[in-house]
Amino acid sequence: MAIRRFRELFAILLANPHPIRLVVSRLLSRTGLCRHLLIRRPGFSLRFFPTSLSAAYWIDPEDRNHDERLIRLLLKPGDTYIDVGANIGALALCASTAVGKHGLVYAIEPHPRTYRFLTENVSLNGRANIRCLHSAVGAQAGTLLIADGSADDQNCIVREGGVPVAVNTLDELLRESNTSIALLKIDVEGYELPVLSGASNALQRSQAVLFEVWEKHLGKYGHQTSDVVALVRRAGFGVFTAHLDEKQLVPIPDRYTAERCENLFALRSPAEFCRSHGFSIA
Repeated sequence: MAIRRFRELFAILLANPHPIRLVVSRLLSRTGLCRHLLIRRPGFSLRFFPTSLSAAYWIDPEDRNHDERLIRLLLKPGDTYIDVGANIGALALCASTAVGKHGLVYAIEPHPRTYRFLTENVSLNGRANIRCLHSAVGAQAGTLLIADGSADDQNCIVREGGVPVAVNTLDELLRESNTSIALLKIDVEGYELPVLSGASNALQRSQAVLFEVWEKHLGKYGHQTSDVVALVRRAGFGVFTAHLDEKQLVPIPDRYTAERCENLFALRSPAEFCRSHGFSIA
């Protein structure tokens, strides 16, 4: 058993482009010393909490640049941004910087420990324009179980063995807001369809949606990427992959299958986006 575990760890090290930083990050997390370190990002900082996502940012700061670039591209001062599955708050803080003091960010996170880290990062940066909400998001209100694994950036809704959390629809969580939503981001490890099913009002007010898909994750709940894409299209969006370096949008076919974990980008007015940002549609 010990030999097999050693081989698994060795394979992980060989596959990682930053093996030394990976080993050091594990030691820092296990000893708790990681909490004394800050991870500097453009416009904000993150505490190095003992979490998978904190470690990923510390090991390879460039690895998460794409989503931050897209957020900065889409958001301007005064905008509203919704983050469903905010985790430790990296993208919420990026959005907070972009929308400024007259904008608003809703950071929604269900896991109690991760939510605590989220609020600490928001406090660390002194962001008054971020509203943190401790809730799961689904098709209806109630209670759900969320996994409590060591790879905490992959904690998902489970049927048994998890931590009980309150669940609300996105429309209920945002019931006091009626402003236009510049960007709605959803990253809930395969639970995207129930989130969107309870967000009809929020979708009507959204100009863009960034959502994660992967058949491996969606299949746990009996869903497929095509189900999620169809719902978003029915709400009036075009769905694409976004190639930022080439400034190009690639349309997603109706029966698209996500064989890897990826983000799709939905736009209510693709032509207007292309005109204003210098993009083209492939």
